[in-house]
Amino acid sequence: MPLAEIRANVISGIVALPLAIALAIAVGAPPIAGLYTSAFAGGFAALFGGSRYTITGPTAALVPLLTGVVIKFGAEALPIVGAMAGILLFVMTALKLGKLMKYMPGLVIIGFTAGIGLSIAFGQIGSFLNVTGTDPTREHFHDRMWDLLQHLGTVGWTTPLIGLLAVALMLAWPFVQDFLPKLKSIPPTFVALIAVSLLVFYVDIDTPTVATRYGDLPGSFPKPTFDWLDVDLIFKLIPASIAVAILMGVETLLTAVMADNLAGTSRRHKPGKELFGQGVANIISPIFGGIPATAAIARTGAGLQNGATSRLSGIVHAVFVLTATIALGSMVGHIPM
Repeated sequence: MPLAEIRANVISGIVALPLAIALAIAVGAPPIAGLYTSAFAGGFAALFGGSRYTITGPTAALVPLLTGVVIKFGAEALPIVGAMAGILLFVMTALKLGKLMKYMPGLVIIGFTAGIGLSIAFGQIGSFLNVTGTDPTREHFHDRMWDLLQHLGTVGWTTPLIGLLAVALMLAWPFVQDFLPKLKSIPPTFVALIAVSLLVFYVDIDTPTVATRYGDLPGSFPKPTFDWLDVDLIFKLIPASIAVAILMGVETLLTAVMADNLAGTSRRHKPGKELFGQGVANIISPIFGGIPATAAIARTGAGLQNGATSRLSGIVHAVFVLTATIALGSMVGHIPM
């Protein structure tokens, strides 16, 4: 494997680590579930998919739908939804629905993406400010925002300052890279993650961390299990699974199209095979403790911009995430919420 390809794999993995943790937390799942999803769903999607470039894992697109599932049925429903959506992706493959993607209006895609961004941004205000006492069972946007406003009196000054420092570092890092081009490959999110985590750990700042909220992450290879399979929940989750499967298909094919355009190659992805690969990924992921996943635009773009040229990028990216999870699992707990 060329050096550029290895570099692209590592950078995609570095981008994936904080995103996998953050997106798992955003839907109400434990952080380790996001890391296992990036590792196992990412690896199998790259192996069986129809695109040479896409990187799969937890994505922002699924957050609003999966949050609703967790509110109604609990986090234990996520593996079932993922597996059922994976089966539905096989059906979509058989019906050749992937070819319909080219008929989706551009304005629908823009509105959809903007809505996801707003939903996640407002959904994380509570963690950003360390608001306490809110009701996590409130499903609708206006109810959750009103509940948040009513508890703003619980906000201290420490956690918001830590959050603002992280944002400032992410915004400032590109200017540092302009003066030091050799640092171009290091993502701003990774810099902020490491710097703020070290500050909180060594200065002993009083702010919630991943460990204080969710406990220490296991530093071992996950054991395959089907304990999550609950027959009573299957029929109740059919509507949610259909919605998730459709969204998975749309997001995955959008990412594949973006990757082809960014790569500038005449060799295009195969829509049917790409949906099939995502189906395999979402059936395997729950067995190893993962949650629903799709192809991820940010991670795919990071790999391509840094030299990815084949599906080996996705496979090695998955191996990197799993290795980092096992080797550094205890350190992840020090990341501030």
